[in-house]
Amino acid sequence: MPTIYKGILSNMKAQALLQQYAENIFDFSGQTLVGLDLTGADLIGINLSATDLRNTNLSLAYLNRVDLQTSNLTQSNLSGAILAQANLSRANLTDASLHGANLQRAILFKADLTLADLTDANLIEADLREVTLRSTNLTGACLRSANLREENRNCADLKGAILDGVDLQGANLRRADLSKVSLQGANLRNANLRGANLAEADLQGANLENALLIEANLQQANLSQATLAGAKLERANLQFAQLVNSDLSDCTLVESELSQANLQGATLYRSRLNRANLSRVNLTAANLQEAFLIQAFLARTDLTDANLQGANLTRSDWSSAILTRTVLTGATLPDGSEYLSEN
Repeated sequence: MPTIYKGILSNMKAQALLQQYAENIFDFSGQTLVGLDLTGADLIGINLSATDLRNTNLSLAYLNRVDLQTSNLTQSNLSGAILAQANLSRANLTDASLHGANLQRAILFKADLTLADLTDANLIEADLREVTLRSTNLTGACLRSANLREENRNCADLKGAILDGVDLQGANLRRADLSKVSLQGANLRNANLRGANLAEADLQGANLENALLIEANLQQANLSQATLAGAKLERANLQFAQLVNSDLSDCTLVESELSQANLQGATLYRSRLNRANLSRVNLTAANLQEAFLIQAFLARTDLTDANLQGANLTRSDWSSAILTRTVLTGATLPDGSEYLSEN
């Protein structure tokens, strides 16, 4: 009976490994350990580099500081395992289960996590540089201060994930689903978020300087005190978004949807808002000096105490805008004329 024999052999191998480990033999590199059941095993500091661990059950195992470099962990079960400070560089974790695993400060440089399940995983301060996350599920995962810089991500599932303080500088997140994700204080400088879904995401205090957000969905997102200087947001949807005291200097918002967004105290110095929909937007005390608002729609836009000095409002619709104490010195008005101060 081949199936039973295989199971017995697997158990024998598991027992032998645990016995040798108990005898202070820690080097099992390059071994074939397919299908072993090591549930809850204490294997702290073991060397399993370049080891074939396909379909192995390591759930709830203690794998602190384990060396798993270049190992094959395809379809392995690591759910609930402790992998703190483990080295998984270049490991193959395709379709592996890491549900609730502790990977704090683990090294996953160039690891392949395609189709892996990292739901509720702890990846605090983990090294995820150049990791492959194709169709990876990171729902509810915590990546605070993790380093994903220059990672090769393609449409990872990050719904509701906690990514506060994560380093995603230069990351490729094109069309990624980041809806309702927490990215407070995250570094997304120069990140590619073109077409990404960031609806209801929390980006308070995040750095999105020079980020690519063309056609991104930021509806109801919280970007208060975020830095978006130089970011490209052409045709982006920012309806109902919170951008209080945010920095949008030199930002491109051409044809963007900003209706009913809150930009109170925001800095939009030299930003390009041509043909943008700014209807019912709160721009009180905002800095719009030298901004381009050509053909912008400003119906019921609140510009109380806003500074539009030197701004270009050519052919814009501001017939119902609120202009209480608005500074317009040197601005080009909708009819093409220059505003002349009464003083």
